[in-house]
Amino acid sequence: MHPFPPPDALAFLVGKEIGQIALDPWGAQFRFSDAGCISIGGKFEHLDATGQSRSHQDCDEQDRGPVFFRDLLQQSIVRVAVEPLLLTLTFTNGSVLRIYSDEGPYECGLISRSDDPADAMVF
Repeated sequence: MHPFPPPDALAFLVGKEIGQIALDPWGAQFRFSDAGCISIGGKFEHLDATGQSRSHQDCDEQDRGPVFFRDLLQQSIVRVAVEPLLLTLTFTNGSVLRIYSDEGPYECGLISRSDDPADAMVF
């Protein structure tokens, strides 16, 4: 099991702004404008400001569908909700990013407050 860190360890995310989004064949990186990132190698869901939901990396195949992340760029995180296997980030424009972890043997991603690899929290 790879639960998310407790809420107090992730409180630094409030106020962080997404400056860049990078895609690779098996995941995505949401890079903060000042430093750090969230790197996701497992399932995540994006709800845009209109409430349209799109799931990504939802199975063992590569995520080949369209992406609609532009509304997350230059948006600050205003709320962080943490459950053991679900992290929910709400942005200033109402968009939501839900990141899932699982009980498998491998990590699903990492969260880093800086660009120092030793600063990463694995989930």
